[in-house]
Amino acid sequence: MTNFSFRPHGEIQLLVCEPLERLGFKNAFSTRLGGVSPLPENSLSLGNFSHDERANVIENRRRFQAAFGADNWPMVTAKQIHSADVRSVKDAAAALTEAQPGDALTANTEQILLAIQTADCMPILIADERTRAFAAVHAGWRGTLAGIVARTIERMQHEYGSHPEDLHAALGPAICAEVFEVGAEVLEAFRREYGYAEDLFSNLQPNGKGHINLNLANIRQLSDAGLSADRIYDSGLCTWLRNDLFFSYRLERGAEKPVGRLMGVIGRAE
Repeated sequence: MTNFSFRPHGEIQLLVCEPLERLGFKNAFSTRLGGVSPLPENSLSLGNFSHDERANVIENRRRFQAAFGADNWPMVTAKQIHSADVRSVKDAAAALTEAQPGDALTANTEQILLAIQTADCMPILIADERTRAFAAVHAGWRGTLAGIVARTIERMQHEYGSHPEDLHAALGPAICAEVFEVGAEVLEAFRREYGYAEDLFSNLQPNGKGHINLNLANIRQLSDAGLSADRIYDSGLCTWLRNDLFFSYRLERGAEKPVGRLMGVIGRAE
């Protein structure tokens, strides 16, 4: 887990990407520890959904932001729909409006946080060392298939004049290839889209199912978009295998019972 460190703040444990921090970008990937949500208890669930009280989420987000010194920064979230849609955030007022559909956020505004919610999907934070623009990306298998991280970089180039060689990207905790089984139709979709798809697969079965590597898939997309390998930082942490630290929708059977939500956030000071 080179380039990342856990930061304790009371009972809360945050994961921080140190290279992004050194560039002046506040960033954090949350864990499940140190909150007030009953999922099952004392959980730091940061997503609004019907199985948790809104008051719990508000308190959890307050604790989370206080833990990395962004207490009063407005937080902008997205209404995530497993798409490849990217939204540009113009100013802090966006945090006061209802979350808009999409799965990536970009900005070049001081003292706001862009936040992505996950519980197995890949959270990716991107920082531009030259223009100071930044982005937060939600890349499940559908978004990864659709190339959402590449589309986010394209949006940063268009909106802020970013150059890929100036970008740094942090890949947070997500479900890993060791346990992430998908159906034959998913593998076939990746084969049609990416010539290197077989490099992403493992544990292929006679029924056509197999495992897919979201980390490697997004690293390849970042590299193909022009990022240098030494500026792509992969935490390598698995939400399923480290269920003591992270929520895992698949492991905790989220289709049948409530599962909390993690957050990956990024912003910059003045």
